[in-house]
Amino acid sequence: MSGFSTAASLLASRCLVSPLQHQSAASQTLLQYTAVRFRRKPRWLGTAKSKLFRVPERRQQIEEERVELMRLHNNYHTQMKAVRRFLIDEVEAFKLVSRAGMVIQTPEEAEAEWEEVQRINEEWNRSVAEVREKRLAEEREQRKTFILERLVAKEARDQERQERVEARVRAEKEQGKTFITRDNIDQAIERALVQPTSYNFAIDSNGNLHRQDDERR
Repeated sequence: MSGFSTAASLLASRCLVSPLQHQSAASQTLLQYTAVRFRRKPRWLGTAKSKLFRVPERRQQIEEERVELMRLHNNYHTQMKAVRRFLIDEVEAFKLVSRAGMVIQTPEEAEAEWEEVQRINEEWNRSVAEVREKRLAEEREQRKTFILERLVAKEARDQERQERVEARVRAEKEQGKTFITRDNIDQAIERALVQPTSYNFAIDSNGNLHRQDDERR
């Protein structure tokens, strides 16, 4: 009851503060650029001189309130302890049920079971190894076929390139027969004098050649 009365008195004291006091506190806060929470002074200012040696009076608690709080406290802890104990018992009971369902084996039976498990594991490993070897063999064959195809294609490209080079060399040799050399330069000069060639011509839109000599005729 004392707690409710204290809260009510605080609320009433805050409501009785005049609006002018609120405005003055806000203006001081804005002028000082100080962050203040709940209209309290900054914590770095320390204790006021008027309250430096003040000893706060211990609040007297009503006996009925103290007894009620103690009862609630004891009830809470008793209930929480009961819940924890219940959960512990449930876990232990589950463990006992799980252990009871287990079959106790002799060392000979455990050894036989271990050998059986090893045998099954070896069979699995053997079957997996066979599948793996088959897959690797197929991959090797595919790789070999791919490499052979690449080699054949490369040989075909090299052969085609060689044929193009030889054809070009033959064409150059044929054209080389018409080249002017030191041996036939005199004949070339005589032929040019006897058969003069004029490159002074024009081509119309129809592709006809019009030479200057033809126009003179």
